[in-house]
Amino acid sequence: MEKRTGAGALRVPAYAKINLTLDVGALRPDGYHQVTSVMQTIDLADTLLISVAPAGIEVSCDAPDVPAGEENLAHRALATLAPLIPGGIRVDIRKRIPRAAGLGGGSSDAAAALKGANSLYGLGLGERELLAAAAGVGSDVPFFIVGGTALAEGRGELVKRLPTLPVFWLVVVKPGFGVKTGDIYRLYRESAKVGRTSLLLRALEAGDRDGIIAALGNDLESVTCALHPEVAALKERLLERGALKAVMAGSGPAVYGIFPGEAEARLAAGELKREMPGADVFLTRTCRCVDAVGKQEG
Repeated sequence: MEKRTGAGALRVPAYAKINLTLDVGALRPDGYHQVTSVMQTIDLADTLLISVAPAGIEVSCDAPDVPAGEENLAHRALATLAPLIPGGIRVDIRKRIPRAAGLGGGSSDAAAALKGANSLYGLGLGERELLAAAAGVGSDVPFFIVGGTALAEGRGELVKRLPTLPVFWLVVVKPGFGVKTGDIYRLYRESAKVGRTSLLLRALEAGDRDGIIAALGNDLESVTCALHPEVAALKERLLERGALKAVMAGSGPAVYGIFPGEAEARLAAGELKREMPGADVFLTRTCRCVDAVGKQEG
């Protein structure tokens, strides 16, 4: 939940995401692939400290591998609102979401910066205006304006809210390397397949928990696993420890496992942390809803 930390300052969460489905289609004239994906926020989050500055935009981050300044997506997002902001703005990002993992950390930071600036300066922007600003920053950024459970289409910028996903307990594991999303999409080759998203939408509408789990999947797994067999091995590790399904997030290499409940997920997370000291292992769960100003319900 967005919190005020003092005069002219906000603390805003930036939640990670997983792709429940990712159906990748043909290459578009603009160079992006057509995608259809059901995306879901999880309660693994960065924290943005947003405050008034005398002038301009300042963005810093406590993670040395994350660019600061104009190279940061949060800076680019705030630049879209610069004509509306009557003063300066400073953003300090406290990172918890690993970079280059497929979990959308940079995009979520950008969306949180937009929502935070809107609240900090009372700009009065509604969701439609925030979505328009987000679409110009990056394909995943509009999803994080909406949050919760949502359908993303086009190159990912067309977002529609969906019925709330039942709460699932997850273990998310990011191995000790990253991948570049653009590289994975460039290597992807479209093939005949049954779209998972339509199956998931029907199961979600019916509240069919087993059907939701059965429909989970990601077309990019074949590319990333071919480049990095460790990702396929990681999926097997999660299944061996009781995951009902294990799926790669985005372009990877992070993988999430869905477990029957908190106890099973907690046990698996503890075992994997001991066995994989070079990996990032997170015990987390799905977030029911994150509204347009960053408040979480459920």
